[in-house]
Amino acid sequence: MPGELTTSKRLRRLRVDLEEPAPAGPRVLARGVVAAAAIGFTLLGAGNLDLGPLEARLGIASGERLGPLGRAFGGWEPGLWPGTVAPCWLWTKGLGGTPTPASVRWPTAIAAVAIGLILARRLGRALGEGAEAWGAVAWFGSLAMIDRSGPLATGMIAGMAIVGALDRILARGSDWGAGLWAALAVLAGGWPALLIIALPVIVDGRKGRWLSAGLVVPPLVALAGWSAWALSVARVDVWAAGLTWPLTQGSSWLLAANVAALSLPWGPFAALVAWPMVRKGWTGPARELVVAWLKLTVAALLVGTVVPGMAVAALPAALAGLALAAGAACARAWEGELAKGPRRSVLAIATAFGLIWAVVVTPTAINVAAAVPFYRTVVIPVALTAPLIGFAALDAAWSGSSRRSLLATLALAACLKLGHWGVYVPEWDYRIGQGPWGRAIGQWVPPRWPIYTVLHWPADLAFATGHPFRILANPLVLEHQGKGDGRPKFVLLHAEEFENWPRSAPRLVKVRAFRDQHDQARVLARTEGELVRDRQGESED
Repeated sequence: MPGELTTSKRLRRLRVDLEEPAPAGPRVLARGVVAAAAIGFTLLGAGNLDLGPLEARLGIASGERLGPLGRAFGGWEPGLWPGTVAPCWLWTKGLGGTPTPASVRWPTAIAAVAIGLILARRLGRALGEGAEAWGAVAWFGSLAMIDRSGPLATGMIAGMAIVGALDRILARGSDWGAGLWAALAVLAGGWPALLIIALPVIVDGRKGRWLSAGLVVPPLVALAGWSAWALSVARVDVWAAGLTWPLTQGSSWLLAANVAALSLPWGPFAALVAWPMVRKGWTGPARELVVAWLKLTVAALLVGTVVPGMAVAALPAALAGLALAAGAACARAWEGELAKGPRRSVLAIATAFGLIWAVVVTPTAINVAAAVPFYRTVVIPVALTAPLIGFAALDAAWSGSSRRSLLATLALAACLKLGHWGVYVPEWDYRIGQGPWGRAIGQWVPPRWPIYTVLHWPADLAFATGHPFRILANPLVLEHQGKGDGRPKFVLLHAEEFENWPRSAPRLVKVRAFRDQHDQARVLARTEGELVRDRQGESED
């Protein structure tokens, strides 16, 4: 018996496994790069940027009661579905019930990280650890993931579900897992998300990629459940508005240009996939994966451009396809196995970006550092590194080194993040956006008291006040608002509205007059009454 054990131990030492596990070192390094890219480019300063006009409605809805559609200005918002509003609503509840820019920015950033992890994981399984790392850099280091504003803010959560469903379909076919992702996409973005998810079936349609029961049943059940919820708490026209809202939007003819700009500086590297020598170095499944995602990108751009209301759902899918292809191409270039044509393309792309960055950013940064001392700690490093990045890109092109070209582009992306975080965000928050004007108005109203208005005001201005906004159908109904406890009602008006306020309406007293960035007058007024405080010193709801 002891002899048999000794013999078996010796045989196990001589055994050669057919599938040896990958070394732990490269795997740990790749995961470290993924984590560093996610934290450095996307999560750092994720909640600092004030909301713009598009995402402000989502911010307002996060402070209202959760429903089948978002609520803003006292009414339903047909473009905001519960799957998008719910994470922001939960974040607001965690902050104490008052929405802030972080209520929208942080759920969006987490969804962006989830998309990047999905793409990096798929690339790692198909092309190895190097592709996993470069895929993460191409996604997180793009301008879209650094900024995450505009349509991306309202469509990122639905985009996470769309990318998850597409990844599942391309990897394992139209199974129940893809259907669950599709159900989440429907609840977050409505039926346009389903059309984007169906693109692999329309474009490819090979075995395993069709409209199976596993793919179709979960989103139909989710849509039926949402319809029952909507019809139980709102009128039929609200339910119909939620379904038909995308058709009321115009076609997005600049979608392709927006995707190209938001994918910078890594998106152009996806063009390397057009070279047969680049694809030849990949295995069959890896080649199929990258080509399939590029086909989806083109299809999403076509659908999002032509079909009304599809741009928000198509944007994250198109960006994901470009990032995956760019990551695969950069990994191939990093390995140094490119032929002369694709290698020259890598050098040309990196050199063009490096020179443009050096020529444009260097004098701009010097002027900003000289004029605004507050930004010097951020702008001076950018001003010093900008010419170095241009020189490094030129030197890499002269020596023909693809690796050094990619490193120069990575340094450019890092400086782009630094400039966005240290200069653009505070400039937007305190000078360009509606935040300063909204906060100036909101400080004159007791906490949590609503502000009434007769006309629609910009959503970002309303959100920046930090108060619920309610639109009056007529000035005469102002006296019927609230709990009838005699508290004054605050009203935001244009100067002409205040001067011509109807005599039959409740009498208004001017609280403060403001000037906006266009020197137009705004008047905050209130009705007569005593400002009542509760025991904690806060105003009553």
